[in-house]
Order: sequence, then C-alpha cells, then structure tokens
Amino acid sequence: MNNKHILGITFATLGLVLAGCGSQGASQDKNKAQVLNWTENRELATADLSQATDTLSFNVLMNTQEGLYRLDKSGIPQNALATKTQVTNGGKTYTFNLRKGVKWSDGSTVTAKDFVNSWRRTVNPKTVSQDAFYLFQVKNAEAINAGKKPVSSLGIKALSDYKLQVNLNKPVTYFKSY
Repeated sequence: MNNKHILGITFATLGLVLAGCGSQGASQDKNKAQVLNWTENRELATADLSQATDTLSFNVLMNTQEGLYRLDKSGIPQNALATKTQVTNGGKTYTFNLRKGVKWSDGSTVTAKDFVNSWRRTVNPKTVSQDAFYLFQVKNAEAINAGKKPVSSLGIKALSDYKLQVNLNKPVTYFKSY
C-alpha cells in the first residue's frame, strides 16, 4: 500500500473518531431509524480508531465515520466535515472550517474540540496506539508519544466550535492532498 492510500485511510478515519455522527439534513426523516446491516466472516477487533490496526476494523471505521475529507470513486480527496481549508505559514499551518449541524448519535454537536481530543488521544503514550506515527508530522506529536512533552502541546487546536487549526513540523507534500 503506498503512502497516499495509507494517509487517505488515516485521514478518512482520523477525523474521524466520529463514529455515529451524521448530518440531519432537511431531506431526511428525523424520526426514521438508520440501520446498517453488515456481515463479516470474523469478529471485529475494535471500533476504537486509536487502537485499530487490522483491515476489518479500518473498513468498518471508514464506513461508519466521517472525516475532514473523504475519497471519491476516483480516489480524489473531497471535503467531508471540512468545508474549506486554508494553508498558511509556508505550508505548515492548516485551518479547517467545519460543516455545521453534524450530530453525534446522542444528539450532541460535533465540534472542532472533538478532533483535538481524538488526535491528542491517539498520540498520548497511555493510549498505546500503534498508528500514532501517522500524526508525527503534527507539531510535537512524536515528542508527546515518547512521553517527552505534554499532550496539550500537540499542534492542533479548536479556534472556535467550527474552526480547527493544525500546525505541522514542516510542510508535508501529501498533507494538502488529504
């Protein structure tokens, strides 16, 4: 699997720790139950994005969660929860405007803070995420994962309920693609 596919899977799922979230659009019947019937030949190892390492878990996560971006049928990244992305600071700072009106399954609103909490949890050494290295391009992620910096120093912050900012260590050519 090449870096683009791995990163695509990562960003499709990382933003991603949004299992059970969805938008209640005007065309949907809010009282109608949404059901997903899924058959697999083995038990799901985990639905925890920070702990997932197997193909089945990633497939389930990709089909039940919404990220900042999603890949279209041609494999081209398209906006999902991100509605607009601004790249500044020589390619080291990404500011995402998030789609409003997205809800968790309990009815609470999905906000930028949910992304901050998710990414912090993934790099936190206590989580022991085998995929934390996917976030090492984010400022301080590697040092946090090594226990050398506090989790709060991760280069991601909620500027408002619907504005998320990510600071990278250096410009990363593939980050803009996903």
